[in-house]
Amino acid sequence: MTKYLIKWQKNESLMPADPAMMAKLQLSLLEVARANLKSGKMIDWGSYCDASGGYCIVETNESELFDQILKWYPYISFDAKPVLSVDQVIGAIDKAMIESKPK
Repeated sequence: MTKYLIKWQKNESLMPADPAMMAKLQLSLLEVARANLKSGKMIDWGSYCDASGGYCIVETNESELFDQILKWYPYISFDAKPVLSVDQVIGAIDKAMIESKPK
């Protein structure tokens, strides 16, 4: 499976103006995040201190990632990037160096 770094941001235009309603919506979204962490669907989750957004790390495939993102849409927007481990990067560099040697 692929590991993804996902940066997320609240869609402020869809947040309720009423503070109580906004808190209720945000708490319901946070409960989804908590459940995903508990079940292992998310490896890590964090919020920026300015409350504008945050990040999460998941290990999944593209289809499952899309399914997960749909649970938050349209209140949250996402920028998901697949990431490599240090060992994967070293392996790729080693492979490139071997392939670039003259034959």
